[in-house]
Amino acid sequence: MPYFLGIDGGGSNTRCVLGDEKSVLGRGSGSGCNVLRVGEACARDSLSGAIHEACVQAGVSPQQVARTCAGISGAADDGIASTVQRILTGVVGGAIEVIGDMEIALESGFGGGPGVIVIAGTGSIVYGRNAQGETARAGGGGRLISDEGSGHWCVVRALGAALRAHDQGRDSELLQRLLAAFSVRTVPDLIVEVNADPGRDLASLYPVVLAAADAGDPIAAAVLEQAGSELAKLAEVVIRRLFREDEEVPFGEHGGVFASSARVREAFEEALQASCSRLRLLRREIDPALGALDRARRDFGSRWLYGVSRFQP
Repeated sequence: MPYFLGIDGGGSNTRCVLGDEKSVLGRGSGSGCNVLRVGEACARDSLSGAIHEACVQAGVSPQQVARTCAGISGAADDGIASTVQRILTGVVGGAIEVIGDMEIALESGFGGGPGVIVIAGTGSIVYGRNAQGETARAGGGGRLISDEGSGHWCVVRALGAALRAHDQGRDSELLQRLLAAFSVRTVPDLIVEVNADPGRDLASLYPVVLAAADAGDPIAAAVLEQAGSELAKLAEVVIRRLFREDEEVPFGEHGGVFASSARVREAFEEALQASCSRLRLLRREIDPALGALDRARRDFGSRWLYGVSRFQP
């Protein structure tokens, strides 16, 4: 009996699903495995730990895995994909395919058919495929230059907006919560703390923005609504590139930003509906790890694996 492994490796979390041809037999999880953010050693530990957890649950040796599909954040870069492939080669047997995490999210939502997936979590990206098999993406350039509407983007915008309001003599609930989150008491101290580490990933403070908005802070609420609008703009780019004006566009939403904020979700859907009336929203949950598992099953036996991969006959 062949065994298959699907991996969803994001910036904050890693999830593995192991199964046979029909059933899920084991699951594992770990911290983020984005090589650029955590380094190769931490990525190896996270991937290895999650895989072994899934294999222990299933009672299967990692060397018994016939085919692995790993959707990894940043794997569109050949260097990152090669690093992850090298890590997995030392852990599992069988054929290995390393692709972008947006591809397995699309697989989960639409299988091999047409659709557009909008992902907003630690980072953000929009990825789609039409009925002819053509693909396109927008966003996903990383937190320094892109990732509009992501958790990191929301926190950066919230900090800037709260400080501008303070400069205008308006203190806010948002500012007070941000001061507490950074364990400082004054605005000058907050500025020093934020700038002390320019490479800091601020996505973990996204719940602070959510809490301020839920408490009635208009600045935080405006940031979340703007996040939805920015994500809609990215989606519009992909839709225009892939679909004719008379074609229905199936689309889905995925990621912690959508899951945790009705404001972002509603602002996104309203803005997108205003520009495209032929949308069909996928109402079921997107599970990228299961999408990776399904892709591993579907391509089992193929002698040609896309992306960075290793084939064993």
